[in-house]
Amino acid sequence: MKTNFWDFCAPIYDTAAKANSRAYGDMLKIVRGLVPQGSTVLELAAGTGAISLIVSDKAGSILCSDWSVKMLAVAQRKAAKLGVKNVSFERLNIFETGKPDNSFDVVIASQVLNLFDNPEDAAAELRRVAKHMVILPTSFIKDLRGSGKLSINVCRLFGFAPKFELDAASFALFLPDIGFENCDIIQIPGRIPMAVAVWNKTQNE
Repeated sequence: MKTNFWDFCAPIYDTAAKANSRAYGDMLKIVRGLVPQGSTVLELAAGTGAISLIVSDKAGSILCSDWSVKMLAVAQRKAAKLGVKNVSFERLNIFETGKPDNSFDVVIASQVLNLFDNPEDAAAELRRVAKHMVILPTSFIKDLRGSGKLSINVCRLFGFAPKFELDAASFALFLPDIGFENCDIIQIPGRIPMAVAVWNKTQNE
């Protein structure tokens, strides 16, 4: 998906998220609860930084990254407004971050792997830089009805074109297909249902 789509969305991204506020808010609470106190966190494809900011009071340090410069600019302004000091910002490629192996206790990538033709390559990079845990929040847009379907169709008009449209069943199959075996999956009901998958790294990986 082209960067200019996300650059275009940056000023309205947080407003659009409110259309699915119940599920999105529950997702943020779940992710915050999963992040260990004092941990080092990398968030890739962070968008406007909602996850980075909500876990900032638990994490020791956070690197909030996205490929869209305009998304990152919004995230930085929000952090400054909130007075958050332990979040840094960097434009990173999710396929090749340039960070050493096992650099971060926790790696978070929200609603992004299904956007790519080759999600297994991005997934491999997430596992490489994670020391302990990868957290993968995802929206289920397959076979939506009603207002949820309308919201996604409006996004499509502006260029939203995920390569894989998922529901709960296909997400459970998608994860091992791209290398995330034995994930715990927390389901989240809502206008657009969501889930949070949690993958824990073993000593052999």
